[in-house]
Amino acid sequence: MKTIFIFLFFFGAIPTGHTEPMKTVMESPKSILKIEDFLPTQKKWSINTGINILNNSSDGSHSGVYINEIGPGRYVFDRTSFSYDKESNGVSGYFSGVYGITDNLSLSTTLNGQWVNVHFSTENGTNSSKNEYTFNGTGVGVSYQMYKISDFTVLFGGVNLKNGSVNSYSLGTALNWIYDPIVLAFSLGLLDGISKEKFSSNYKVYTGSGKVIFAVNPEVNLNWGFSKDFIHSKGRYVNKREWHSTTSMLIGCSINLMDNITSTVNAKGGVGNNKNSVISLGLSYKI
Repeated sequence: MKTIFIFLFFFGAIPTGHTEPMKTVMESPKSILKIEDFLPTQKKWSINTGINILNNSSDGSHSGVYINEIGPGRYVFDRTSFSYDKESNGVSGYFSGVYGITDNLSLSTTLNGQWVNVHFSTENGTNSSKNEYTFNGTGVGVSYQMYKISDFTVLFGGVNLKNGSVNSYSLGTALNWIYDPIVLAFSLGLLDGISKEKFSSNYKVYTGSGKVIFAVNPEVNLNWGFSKDFIHSKGRYVNKREWHSTTSMLIGCSINLMDNITSTVNAKGGVGNNKNSVISLGLSYKI
């Protein structure tokens, strides 16, 4: 948690320059959300890039065998289990380009890859580690923004391509209600078919999050909230679908560094039995 606040303090200390006085001209809902808005206008581009610092810790057990000698040449096999601790640390990176077909409709493509180091330690003193390098594929999606349902709404649909085929799809929506200088943001999403270390294949994730965004000034936003994930998956060793859920706390900030450049720092920490944590650093440039 100390690391999270160091990141937030560092980026929050960046000077934001001169702030213009508030204008009496009526602003559109989107202009109030300019810090959180990374979608381009018609025939314009938005370039987004960033990294995620990943951490996960867990414990469990695996089957083991003790060979015990009870007399000369006489052995018995005691079947039991070893407890173990596991910790994963890694970094993922992404690069995305978004093109505005109209002021409301945008196309996007995203490249994503990651490196993860997994370390195991067991009760009998055995330690092992391994490095994993993964290209997660190329994402292609469509975003549509409108001023209906909520003060500012974004709808998204996309697929992820890997090894020449579609290995996942996602659907989502972001809703924003504005009570200047407060914005209430709510997101819902469905991810289907993504394979990760924790699962074998063929599972769905239903995710939702709620955040309160506070505009410190026209250049800096702070946000905090919670997210909840519901996962319906088939286990690696059990041919049965089961439900699993995780809860996380969210905190972050967005800073307008220049007219067309926005930086973000966000942290996501697990609550309860969820031992996942992520620190995300992002940069958006509108051309």
